[in-house]
Amino acid sequence: MKKTHLYSNLLFFALILLTLSCGGNKKDKLPETGNASLVEVKIEGMTCTGCEQTIQRSVGNLEGIKSVKATFTDGRAIIEYYPSSVDTLGIKNAITGSGYKVINFSNIHSEDASK
Repeated sequence: MKKTHLYSNLLFFALILLTLSCGGNKKDKLPETGNASLVEVKIEGMTCTGCEQTIQRSVGNLEGIKSVKATFTDGRAIIEYYPSSVDTLGIKNAITGSGYKVINFSNIHSEDASK
């Protein structure tokens, strides 16, 4: 009887942990307004696809980021963001906070992005 009770409690505790870790801390994203801007960021220190994923995750978690594509072979990331919600300083802080060095930002015009 005690074993059954112990297993039930362990299962209940595991379900609580699973719920909290998988969905309990997600923030609801508000719909963005205005035009998105594109920027190319030259980044020093990326050496593999894991580095790309780290940058994409850290920048992508910022509110106001529409898309992020990092490429370690080029040492750059293309970021589409809403300036009303996030600025380039916030993006830079996310990248440097992940252990990489931002070399410079270059604005990309919308007609350049479609190529």
